[in-house]
Amino acid sequence: MAKLTHNTPQTLYDSDYHHWLEITIKQLKCQDFSALDLKNLIEELESVGRSDLRTVNSLLKQIIIHRLKLEHLPDIEPRKYWHKEINNFQEQLEDLLTTLLKNKIDLDTIYNRAKRDILDDYNLELPSDCPYSLNELLKF
Repeated sequence: MAKLTHNTPQTLYDSDYHHWLEITIKQLKCQDFSALDLKNLIEELESVGRSDLRTVNSLLKQIIIHRLKLEHLPDIEPRKYWHKEINNFQEQLEDLLTTLLKNKIDLDTIYNRAKRDILDDYNLELPSDCPYSLNELLKF
């Protein structure tokens, strides 16, 4: 199995991330668990999870903003564009959303951020609580 000879796992991780990643993948495939750089591997896996959750939250926020615009700004264009954007965000969510990520979504926080953003641009009376369920946001 590919062992780290001249570099320690930490120095390789810091100096040549892609080589570290290549070696780590080989070690996992060969079940060479004793040679794994667990500290950095765990950090990388946690980072992927956080990144996916940030992306999911951002997409949900955009869906909420566009739905609020459609519902509270009936005379403002570009309505067709807002519909297309919602569909695009939903498609991205379909590709990304897992059961675990669904369980980590804080819809109230996302709604409050979306509401703050839309109120920066428009003087509207918006509900204090999120008027949409997660399922409603995922299918429009």
